Amino acid sequence: MQDFPDKATLLGAVAEFLEGTVRPSIQDQGLAFRVRVAAHIVATVAREVTLESFHDIAEYGRLRALLHREGEPPASDEIKRRAAIGALNAELARALREDAIDDGELAKIRHHVMKTLTEKLTVVQPRFDLKLDVEG
Repeated sequence: MQDFPDKATLLGAVAEFLEGTVRPSIQDQGLAFRVRVAAHIVATVAREVTLESFHDIAEYGRLRALLHREGEPPASDEIKRRAAIGALNAELARALREDAIDDGELAKIRHHVMKTLTEKLTVVQPRFDLKLDVEG
């Protein structure tokens, strides 16, 4: 493992090279599009490497608070962390389907869902306008 540059920096450099240097020099529009898609994928993975564990831990904390659960996420093991988040999301969905959620909690759940979606969008589409009032 190298100290510098880190994985996200290396991936970001590849994405920038593909988008800024390679794609403009390609005459075939179909190939240029595929290079643009590849650059987007590499840039997305770079953001995931940087933000994924932070977003997972935040989502886990919000879910735990909404469901009144104790415990810390298994931060060092991505598979266990994702499984724990998936289980809590399934529990929240089940409670919503069974109408087992107090009306006073719905605003907190809405906030959690919007925050989680915002975090996901910052990874896959960071230029997306997050200021939109989707509920209004």
